[in-house]
Amino acid sequence: MTIEEIPFLVSLPDEEDQEVKGLFSRNSDIGIAQIPVDRLKENLSRVCQGLATALNDVKKVGNFKLKEVTIGVEVTVEGGVNFVGTANVEGKGAITLTFAEE
Repeated sequence: MTIEEIPFLVSLPDEEDQEVKGLFSRNSDIGIAQIPVDRLKENLSRVCQGLATALNDVKKVGNFKLKEVTIGVEVTVEGGVNFVGTANVEGKGAITLTFAEE
């Protein structure tokens, strides 16, 4: 059995303003969106490859070796994937990706 869509809790765009909004958009209605697995896979792959490139040279800081990187991401109503880049967001409903060097 192949799953073609995954349900995600997302902020829905306003009827007047069709801007894509993520989970943490303020003053938005929350709803369940069926996100196509292929779109999610493509977008997660893209942001993870970008993150790997950005962190490629961050192996050691002083006497400390980087052991693990934890990144929060949100999924938009259209299946876009964005990093959660603010400490003010509690992270409710976000996906957390944890990477450890092999």
